[in-house]
Amino acid sequence: MALVSLPPSLDKTRHTTAEEVAYARSLSPQQRLTILASVCKADLHVLKLNRHRERLMLKRDPVPQSTVAAFRRLYTN
Repeated sequence: MALVSLPPSLDKTRHTTAEEVAYARSLSPQQRLTILASVCKADLHVLKLNRHRERLMLKRDPVPQSTVAAFRRLYTN
C-alpha cells in the first residue's frame, strides 16, 4: 500500500498554525498586498482554464449585513 503524504502547506509537523500566523503578522501591508495580488492572478489563470467560467463568475456570495453596516459607518464618518 502506498503512503499518501500531505502537501507541505497542510503538514502541521513542518509549520504550526502559530508559526503561520506569526509570519503573516510580520509582513508589511505592501508584502501582504503582493501576496494577495499573486493569489488573485493565479485564481484568474485557473478560472480561464475552466470551461464553466462564465457560470462560475455569475456565482456571488451575498454580503453580510454586518459588513454593509461597517462600510456605511466608514463612509459616513
